[in-house]
Amino acid sequence: MRRSPTRWILFLAFVVFSPLAHAVPIPFELFQESEPRVWQQKIRTESRPEVTMWIHYFTTRKRDRERFDRFMWRGALYKNLIQDILVEKGVPSELYYLAMIESGFTRSAKSSARALGVWQFGAATGRTSGLRIDREVDERLDIVRATRAAAVHLKSLHQQFGNWYLAMAAYNCGIGCVKRAVRRSGSHDFWKLAHGGYLPTETANYVPKFEAAMKITQNPASYGFEEKTYYEFPDLKPVRVTGGKKLQEVAATHGIPLRTLIALNPHLLHAQTPRESRSYKVWLPDERM
Repeated sequence: MRRSPTRWILFLAFVVFSPLAHAVPIPFELFQESEPRVWQQKIRTESRPEVTMWIHYFTTRKRDRERFDRFMWRGALYKNLIQDILVEKGVPSELYYLAMIESGFTRSAKSSARALGVWQFGAATGRTSGLRIDREVDERLDIVRATRAAAVHLKSLHQQFGNWYLAMAAYNCGIGCVKRAVRRSGSHDFWKLAHGGYLPTETANYVPKFEAAMKITQNPASYGFEEKTYYEFPDLKPVRVTGGKKLQEVAATHGIPLRTLIALNPHLLHAQTPRESRSYKVWLPDERM
């Protein structure tokens, strides 16, 4: 069915002027049903009261169960993509669950502290990790680029602190926060830091929430949840496009629906490549839809 000129104008106005333009969903038909990858688990889990408490929180009250169930459903669309990137970058595949507790896999998630995207990067940390963030582009909203950046950042944190628990803690509260906690406590044991009050409450809960999310998602039926169907993220190819090119023109050139192109490139805040760049790589579906 051909879209009327008026509807095109309204849609383009939404894209250009709405702060929710980056929330345009990727068409479900681009995803292909698939089995989840099987990776060797490298982050050990511990049976601790704090973990049990968060499992209870995520699975007991109706509202919390429904919310966590949505996290798992959304995550099933992105799990293979995220874990493939994590393993490629040399970090444990289980860190996928860190994104779950950060954003629930909401691509447009924004915190009160202005952290953004699936990995909830702050602007400064995002830039340090290699993401472009300015008035025209915010790559925290690009799940592929943001996952690569998160893997690099987490690997660096692990190299600094020597274990994944402290690396995750530093991801939450910052490098300086964990360094001070280690210095004051004389310990590199996350649980000693958490129990001794050396870490902020949110950070002390961060690793237990991570472990709880991992345990539930790895065996949802044991907690009364429906088993999830997993998918392959759409095959994408980066195509270099001149600066200042509207996605409407790119879509027309490549025979791709405009809404699909916008959904795959939510980080292009004004539905065009950055004007101040000679060129910029835009994600296109690897096969025309």
